[in-house]
Amino acid sequence: MIAITGSGEFLPGIKNADKSLFSTIDNPYVLSFSTAAGKESIERQEYWKNLAVNHFKSLGLRHKHIEAKNKNEIDNKHVIDEMSKANIVYFSGGNPQHLINSISAKNFMNELIRIKKIGILAGCSAGAMIMGEKMIKGTGLNFIKNSIIIPHYGESYYSWISNTVKLLNKGKYKLICLEKDTYFTITESNIKIIGDNNIHIIYKNNQTTYSDGDILDLSILEL
Repeated sequence: MIAITGSGEFLPGIKNADKSLFSTIDNPYVLSFSTAAGKESIERQEYWKNLAVNHFKSLGLRHKHIEAKNKNEIDNKHVIDEMSKANIVYFSGGNPQHLINSISAKNFMNELIRIKKIGILAGCSAGAMIMGEKMIKGTGLNFIKNSIIIPHYGESYYSWISNTVKLLNKGKYKLICLEKDTYFTITESNIKIIGDNNIHIIYKNNQTTYSDGDILDLSILEL
């Protein structure tokens, strides 16, 4: 499963959605990565680490935060060993291009694909943006085909993201627009919405809004 949200990772507002999401996995073991913020200050690195540790502790989940700021730090035996034990990976926010460059090592990607099949590959903000076929700059992992992921949807400070993508898209991709504290989840069989807010899919001049509990056919991603 892939689970992506627009903002709010590890904060109280997303706790109920996380409870619902992670309850679908037996014996969950979560690895969190703040790699997208790897170019930021040490203080910000500690902020993300502490936020993740406290959040997953409050959920009663087995968890480890992986302190890997770049590709060199991700591509090592310790990280791959932990990945082999995990069934949930969570990428928090930051710079999507730095994140996708950092996780491109073959061994890491192999484990990521395995987790996507047997568990949950989750991402928020930049961690969500990398899951689509295209990003504002560069290409994504194409784990969600025909798509550009737009996080922070409806948040005024980030309105430039929506406006830029809509301008550049020109009907070539489905825009999956993510509000905070709400997950767009996708498996091999369907799409489900989990959370208190909404998810919007925009294609050309059409916009459709979905909310908690909605179960959708994968065909909605076809062009």
